[in-house]
Amino acid sequence: MAERSFFEEQGVDLDDVAERLQSEDADARRIAVVELAESGEPAGEALLVAALRDPHSGVRRAAASALEQFDGAAAASALAEALLDEDAEVAAAADASLRQFRAPEAAPPLLSLVGHERADVRAAAWRGLRGLRVAATLVPALRALDDVDAQVRREAIGALAYLKDETTTAALIRAGRDDHLEVRRAALAALAFAPASMILEAILDGLADRHWRVRETAASLAGRAGAAGAEASLIAALADDVWQVALEAARSLGRLRAGGAVVALGALATHPVSNLRKEVAAALGEIRRHEALCHLSLLAEDSDPDVRKIARWSIHLIDSSAR
Repeated sequence: MAERSFFEEQGVDLDDVAERLQSEDADARRIAVVELAESGEPAGEALLVAALRDPHSGVRRAAASALEQFDGAAAASALAEALLDEDAEVAAAADASLRQFRAPEAAPPLLSLVGHERADVRAAAWRGLRGLRVAATLVPALRALDDVDAQVRREAIGALAYLKDETTTAALIRAGRDDHLEVRRAALAALAFAPASMILEAILDGLADRHWRVRETAASLAGRAGAAGAEASLIAALADDVWQVALEAARSLGRLRAGGAVVALGALATHPVSNLRKEVAAALGEIRRHEALCHLSLLAEDSDPDVRKIARWSIHLIDSSAR
């Protein structure tokens, strides 16, 4: 007796679905696409690819969303073409599905679009390429750092970040001086893989940036990269007008175990934002200096229970290290 197919086990008949995809009723075709997607049957990929050419945008949108589960060349080619769809929602669904792909064979159709005349298509192509991590993206991504469109530059940086190739460090440092703040932020975040000695200047520039989101990213990068040379600038960042910047500076100073930051961190023990006080308590514990105990004693009586809990744990860490 022949084995029952997945479709039959789920009560979905492939021939029936294929027939309904030819219905004159657009809603019937859309429902057939949804049923096909929910079945998860690999044999349904060709039908979904065909549905991307349906005259009704609702059917095409459903097919584009359904194809996210088919991580390969055929689905990638169809979805790359759908990025050019006249309906913005169909293109957005194709974009979202392509971002889920991880198979290297999905790269060629996306690479063919990185030079497209439309900036939104170029940006979508780079978003799709990011998770594929294929070496073939390196050179075109570096070229894209000079794209006229800021969104394209930012997405190309995302693709380079996933490659974690040290040869891109100089280009990413240059992108950290881009006119657009989101490009600068992306470039700084992408430098986390590089040695601290190579990116220290970029971190210091970022900490002095005119926009607080860039300063926040730079403060975070300093700790993740282990950039001890940024200690003085991080201490200065504790006094930033924007508390989110001070929070990341505190976190990084804790990671760096920056003993010279104890007094400046302690000055934030009464800051009105509890999230910042929590980070200060944690950082003082990581630094593990006896002189931090007076500040932690204050934080251990904080009005916020989470601050109290972290402060008491930090006190325990310092006491244990002194034994």
